[in-house]
Amino acid sequence: MSMYSLNSLLDKALSVANVAGKKTEEVVESSKLKLQEVSIDAQIADCYEQIGSLVYRSRKAGVDNEEEIAKLMSQVDELLEQLSQVQCKRAELRKVKKCPNCGAGCDVDSHFCSRCGMMLTPEEQPCEPPVCTPQEPQSEATEPEATEQEDQTIKQNL
Repeated sequence: MSMYSLNSLLDKALSVANVAGKKTEEVVESSKLKLQEVSIDAQIADCYEQIGSLVYRSRKAGVDNEEEIAKLMSQVDELLEQLSQVQCKRAELRKVKKCPNCGAGCDVDSHFCSRCGMMLTPEEQPCEPPVCTPQEPQSEATEPEATEQEDQTIKQNL
């Protein structure tokens, strides 16, 4: 075996080892971010539980706990922001972009969304994962129906 072949083989082995090392670092970083995500989720759930408990006690005893509730709500907002940042870091690490139609995470090199089939353009922004926040119930009534309900209420009050 010539010296050139041996050097070439060593270079290839080093290259493979470097790629494997980088991939391992990515997996470790992704795992750390996932653990942060789980921890933040648990903190958010704890805050929600505390808010619910305060609301219950304030309604039951007629005590005003609005200041404590507002502090917890502020804490939840901060935690949701942290969660969003961690999710974005994980998405970048996994090389994911967001479908503009359905919001699904797709591989950066995908041409079509795997969920809805929409064609993805190369300029799509990196994924900004949605943060799960409790949403207020939305009325299924349309504008005219809402107006009719208001009219009925007014008539009843007369």
